[in-house]
Order: sequence, then C-alpha cells, then structure tokens
Amino acid sequence: MPSPGGPPPALPQTQAAPFSPYVPWPTSKLRVRVIDGRTQQPLEGAEVVLIETEQRLRTGPDGYTPWFDAPVIRNPRYRPMVAELHGQLGVIAYKNGYRDSIHLGIRMHEGVPTETTVWMYKLGPGDTRIEPVLYQVPYHHIWLVELADRFRSSTQPGEGPERP
Repeated sequence: MPSPGGPPPALPQTQAAPFSPYVPWPTSKLRVRVIDGRTQQPLEGAEVVLIETEQRLRTGPDGYTPWFDAPVIRNPRYRPMVAELHGQLGVIAYKNGYRDSIHLGIRMHEGVPTETTVWMYKLGPGDTRIEPVLYQVPYHHIWLVELADRFRSSTQPGEGPERP
C-alpha cells in the first residue's frame, strides 16, 4: 500500500487505464465545406464552430474553412462495452440570410484528414420562427453490429444481414 501523498499504485497489466477527461485527445486535420442546399454553390463568409472545442473559422470563396486540428473524441460511455471505431464531432454553421445548420457525427480517425460538407438553406419570406437544420451522420454499421451483438441474449434470433 502506498504511503499517503505517494504515487498511486500501478494498474495490473490486464486492466486499461480509467477514462479521464483531462488527458489530451489525439487530433487529426478537419476541413468543412459550406454550401447552399438548393443551388449547391459554395457559401463564402459562413462561420463554422466546432462544438467540442468552440473553435471558430470562416469559409473562403470556395466555401471551405482552412484545415485545422480537431480532436478525435470517442464516447467513453461505450468503451467498456464496445470500443468505437472512430471519434465523432459536431459543427454549427452560421450565415446571415440562412438557417443555422447543425451537423453532428462527423467521423474522425487519428492521423486521417477529414472533409465534411454542411448544407445551409436560405430564409424564405414567410419564415417567422427560424429553427436550425440538423444533420446526424449515423454510427458506422460495423460498430452498430458489434454493439447489438454485445447485448444479444442466446434466445435472440439471428444477427442480421452481416452474419445470417
């Protein structure tokens, strides 16, 4: 047993270190493109906010933000059950004259640059209550199969199209 104020005991070799929100996240490069959802044209001057870090960037004439470092955040609540294959992030895009656009579930892999596109829609003359547009990127299908398999009882029939 360590003395009070001494170093904590070492973890056994078979046990993973506990999750800590204070450990730096790995990062990867991210670039966001913002386009008009109807015309598919790039939107210059849109402000893009990375929700997890509150970084703010503006799009250029091509509708792209500059490349920037973004964390690869895997949800710790799933780690004890089935480790996620990738991290997921969210961005919000703002531009005057357009509905705010929230894009959740951007897949991030360590060391792999990621590009994503956010669609924004012009406000119409009859728009009185303006609510954001939400896009949710689904989890990777392999991870979903592994999660479902993790909790399937022996009496549950089949495993879907991957492994009939």
